[in-house]
Amino acid sequence: MKSMTTFSLIGLVILALAHPVKAELVLTGQVSSSAKQVVNAPQASRWQIQIQWMEEEGTIVNEGDIIAVFDGSNEQSRLDQNIESLERQVLELEQLKMEQDSKFQEAQGSLRIAVMRVEKAQIEASVPASDVSQYDKGQYDLALQRAMLEQVKAEEALRRAEQERKTELQKKNIDIQKTEEEIAYLEGLLAKMSVAATMTGPISYSMHPWTQQKIAAGNNLQPSWKVMDVQATNNFQIETWIHEIDAVDLNDKTSVKLVIDAFPNRSFKGQIESISSQSEKRAQWSKSSYFPAIIKFTETPDINLLPGMSVRIHVANSEDKTNA
Repeated sequence: MKSMTTFSLIGLVILALAHPVKAELVLTGQVSSSAKQVVNAPQASRWQIQIQWMEEEGTIVNEGDIIAVFDGSNEQSRLDQNIESLERQVLELEQLKMEQDSKFQEAQGSLRIAVMRVEKAQIEASVPASDVSQYDKGQYDLALQRAMLEQVKAEEALRRAEQERKTELQKKNIDIQKTEEEIAYLEGLLAKMSVAATMTGPISYSMHPWTQQKIAAGNNLQPSWKVMDVQATNNFQIETWIHEIDAVDLNDKTSVKLVIDAFPNRSFKGQIESISSQSEKRAQWSKSSYFPAIIKFTETPDINLLPGMSVRIHVANSEDKTNA
């Protein structure tokens, strides 16, 4: 009888090793809205930009409210300089036009005089040789040749004056266009320094990627860094991150149980809607990689949800693996 009991226990151990008991996987996440406005640090003329002011975290703002202001003093200074430069260049263009027009008109006048001299010389040279002395005839022919040469020179001078006027005005217009483009660029940058809410909802600050602390006014940020978001108070979902070990056992449509920390005595049904195919490092947690995932409520909860609420996500019958 004792031997039978021993063999039974051994059999149970072997069976347990062959088919390990599966434990419940618990993830952490937070309530968010699928409708959100993400505010990123704007592109500036420097490699970093300072955030001067932020609306207080948790404040519910309305569409159109200013929620963040970035330092645009450098861009404003450059804009003022370019506006002054543009005004000066426009005046210089007008002055250049008058100078070039004067040179062109002078060249036109010289050509008209040269043409008249040729016409006069042609009349004198057309006098029959029998009516004037041979010496005079030679002088008339020589004068005609000189007048024709002067006309050629005057025509060339007019062409040069016309080309010079065109080139100089074109160069000045290019300078003006460059300045106008720089002004438009700086105005575009300045327009992004004040950020307005595009929806109504609470504000949540983002974490600084280096210090892992909440971003605050006065911080110097790199362009495109996430600063804050404004989330709508509807279309709620759960954002979570799944450890790379646990992610292999989960997929879209996996059912989960959701417990919101603010309502610990209630639980709600949910379902994994998507798991990112690209993992992310979460240095504040561990050296492992995590896959961002979105979980949807199966039914809309009958409680007052707000973005940022923390949630425990229970996934039943998952392999007993450490979610570091």
